[in-house]
Amino acid sequence: MYLDQVKERLKELKLVSSDELVACTYPEITELEKKLKFSLPEAYKEFLLWMGKSAGQVLQGSDCFFEHLPYLKEWAVELLEENHFPNTLPEDAFVFFMHQGYQFSFFRLSEGDDPPTYSYCEGTNQTSFTRSHNRFSAFMATEIELHAKYLTAFAS
Repeated sequence: MYLDQVKERLKELKLVSSDELVACTYPEITELEKKLKFSLPEAYKEFLLWMGKSAGQVLQGSDCFFEHLPYLKEWAVELLEENHFPNTLPEDAFVFFMHQGYQFSFFRLSEGDDPPTYSYCEGTNQTSFTRSHNRFSAFMATEIELHAKYLTAFAS
């Protein structure tokens, strides 16, 4: 639904075989929501049900899969503290992505089923969080395209 175009693009690019995509189960998502005491946006649940545990080389090097989810917010807070960042994460922030321990992305649970994403990157002199994408689905589309561009450059 929200990620249909992203899924189609991933197929077109042949970046990963279908057996490399490992999904979360509905009960795992329900348990996660109970643990975290909130409901996740529909677009994000769609991601979890598509590649929530593994995606081959796509998103490799990033902590964004099911096993990392309980820790990402804590790690993001630690990064902000280490860098003396002047703002704190919003109360309803859900950190869904961290790359190499120096940057992370989150969405706010109050901003709909395909929420905007925000980011922080160490060493950029940011004084506030950057709205990186207007929708979570756009974040995923960008990540797929970046991975394809990386592979093309690496193969040259």
